[in-house]
Amino acid sequence: MTTGNPTISTHDAMTRLDVPPRFDVTHWPSNVEKHLERTEKPHHRAILKNYLRHLLLELSGHWDRIVVPELTVAEPVYRVGDRGTVQVLTGKAEVEAFYRETYEARANVMGARTMNMCVEDFGVTTEAAWAHVVPGGYLREYGHLADADPDAHYLMNYNICQVFAYTSDAKLIGERIYVDSASYTYDKLAARDVVTPEQATRELAPLLARADLG
Repeated sequence: MTTGNPTISTHDAMTRLDVPPRFDVTHWPSNVEKHLERTEKPHHRAILKNYLRHLLLELSGHWDRIVVPELTVAEPVYRVGDRGTVQVLTGKAEVEAFYRETYEARANVMGARTMNMCVEDFGVTTEAAWAHVVPGGYLREYGHLADADPDAHYLMNYNICQVFAYTSDAKLIGERIYVDSASYTYDKLAARDVVTPEQATRELAPLLARADLG
């Protein structure tokens, strides 16, 4: 007797592990653009436009343009769960500090290498194979990899679930971010594969220029 059905196929990106061999900082926002093109409901389109502009500002290093009235409520609340702790950020000052610290650590080059994504009236939910391009010193300072080469860059990989909640007029209320702490891996990058924050700003500039809220 056989059990199960080996012929079942899936379009689940995480199951198929459809991950590009090289990290590309434009890959994630480009896929969000494609999702937006397929979305018809006006409220869902407004949410995705906010989400897209937010992520492009973050990856481009424009952290001070995210918690603004056009995109975010006055008192956002974030919950970030990772490695057995949950960091709760409340209000503009705490959330901006979160983005500023990531930028100052030169760890704002990141993105989904593959992901499942849905948008509903409440907001956006994603499950992703995530990656950060980070200096070796960052991995040492934040307790990730004690023997990381401080003169090198690494691709820090992990699985993540994110929920972005929005108001009825498509303003971000807050984020709930949960990292699968057992999924971390670290790949030392060759110099040709390093994407610096400055490179990310340049490469994302065309996408940011067309990512309006209208």
